[in-house]
Amino acid sequence: MADTSTLAIATNIFTSPNQAFAAIKERAPLLLPVLLLILSFSTVNVLYVSRVDMGWLIDQQLQTAGTTQLTAEQREQAVNAATRLPKAVYGVAGAVGTTLAVFLFLLIGALYYTGVSFATGDGVRLKQWFALSCWCTLPSMLGAVAQIVNLLVNDPRFMPSDAINPLSFGNVLSIDRTGVTILQRVLLNIDFTALWGIALSVLGYQAFTKSSIVKSAAVVLGPPVAIVLIWTLLALR
Repeated sequence: MADTSTLAIATNIFTSPNQAFAAIKERAPLLLPVLLLILSFSTVNVLYVSRVDMGWLIDQQLQTAGTTQLTAEQREQAVNAATRLPKAVYGVAGAVGTTLAVFLFLLIGALYYTGVSFATGDGVRLKQWFALSCWCTLPSMLGAVAQIVNLLVNDPRFMPSDAINPLSFGNVLSIDRTGVTILQRVLLNIDFTALWGIALSVLGYQAFTKSSIVKSAAVVLGPPVAIVLIWTLLALR
């Protein structure tokens, strides 16, 4: 019988995933992964905002957003207006916004798996799928630690937001992001911990439903692959 304690699950998700999945399906604990997600994303956001040159960052964001209709004077006015707000406001807003976005993404994924469960009759409930989704993000904590170290040992005053994560494929491969699309920028910001999480999701789906690895991969990878294909087709029009 699998050890269902939270500490055992946290250890087994790295060392013995199948034991962790059995415990998650049985008990569906949420507190630890939720707290770790909030803490890691909040720390990265607050640390970055507290040390970056806010005027420079906002000017870069305006340029990246393609606000070419703004004159240099108008952009300067927008930057001055934005920098009047305390950095703490941006830090809290970024932390809350990122955390909510991540949990919304995880909830949508859990709802998707629940819909598949309803169609296939495998009996797995929403809470179980949501717990699995949260636990499978645990490797991303390693990415968060790498970002925190990067912000502490380097000077982030003029560091672009997509350079925070030293483990991202764009940074590891030194790929120039000039002129890239939003989709390409998102893909370049993916790191190996995200792929680790996807692999855990595939194995977790297989463990929960006793499906084949091929079916599990198709269910887990189907939506993101479809989104990338649709976005690519729209960009080519």
